[in-house]
Amino acid sequence: MQFLTSLFVSLALFGATGTATNFTGDVVNGVPVISYLNLSDVPTRSVSRYYLRVGELSGGLPVHIPVFVARGTPESLESGKKLSLSAAIHGDELNGVRVVQRIFAQLEGQVESLNGTVIGIPTVNPMGIYLNQRNYFTSHNSGWLTNINRVFPGTAAVDGGSLPELLAYNIWNNVWANKSQVDVGIDLHTPSSGAETSLWCYADFRLPYVERLAKLLQPDTLKIDPGEPGSIETTFVSNSIPSITVEMGLAKVWNASLIDRVYDFVNRVLDDLDIVPSNSTQAYSPDLSKTYIATTFHDSVSTYGGFVEQLVTVDEPVTKGQPIANIRNAFGDILETIYSPETGKMFQSPQDPSIEPGASVGQIAYNSTDPECADGCIL
Repeated sequence: MQFLTSLFVSLALFGATGTATNFTGDVVNGVPVISYLNLSDVPTRSVSRYYLRVGELSGGLPVHIPVFVARGTPESLESGKKLSLSAAIHGDELNGVRVVQRIFAQLEGQVESLNGTVIGIPTVNPMGIYLNQRNYFTSHNSGWLTNINRVFPGTAAVDGGSLPELLAYNIWNNVWANKSQVDVGIDLHTPSSGAETSLWCYADFRLPYVERLAKLLQPDTLKIDPGEPGSIETTFVSNSIPSITVEMGLAKVWNASLIDRVYDFVNRVLDDLDIVPSNSTQAYSPDLSKTYIATTFHDSVSTYGGFVEQLVTVDEPVTKGQPIANIRNAFGDILETIYSPETGKMFQSPQDPSIEPGASVGQIAYNSTDPECADGCIL
């Protein structure tokens, strides 16, 4: 396998972490509630379900997030790898939820021979899902919205953490055990509401195995990227845990074809990590014939409010100076034409034709010649 075992030996969990799984005594929808997960306490050769208590809303109503754990043979907790799958950290980005659900339904039939452990959090942000938007609503000080994917590894309540910061803190420390219960992480997203793309990922190639992980996805676009501070991906990578952010089509829909592609990708990762039995003696060779690898995203914006008329579709090649969109007023007059800043491909475009000043009319993916962008840029 093309897996850098030496990188992960230093990260392996050595038996119990010293703190037992803490069951609160509560049961939600027939599922036990925990405040801390120790993988050594999880039943072997089984898929277990828990709710993690991550805090309370104003008035004391508890907040729980669902957690799957598929644990294999007893010895595989130390001898095998530990994979984390997370989805819906943004409440409108729902394709990944179905991927996690399907993987654990599959693992139910594989746990007898599973050589490792898989942790799944299908809905990281229940508040965002309830509100049908990406961020987490906090009612304190008349209310504000927080992007949870900018606050990892979180902040404890005793240190002044708000509920979204506490949610991140509890996942990082009480599920992933401050990285000791994870060897590889995959965080599943879609673009935000109103944006259209195909299948792509962010990947920080500076950490070993991240490039291999990204290429196993066989995405339409692979964005080499230095990461975003506070995101799940970058927090893992900063702690020497290989991780990528996978982006899957439109928000607020379940796209069956993209769900299938990412489900297949996770299975390739399970095979690559030797967590599931392989039918091949050779490492999988990714098919990148349809993958555009880019270092740079360039976002073009409108000067005016009005309506955007797309002249280029998602994944269509573009040349520098090519018209990519018109901005029209309410009478249909063209206020301005937007041109591609570089030669590359239209990676993302707005789905909503109404537009305001400063809003994106499309992002172009390309490879910059600027040495500063060798590890990735967003302009």
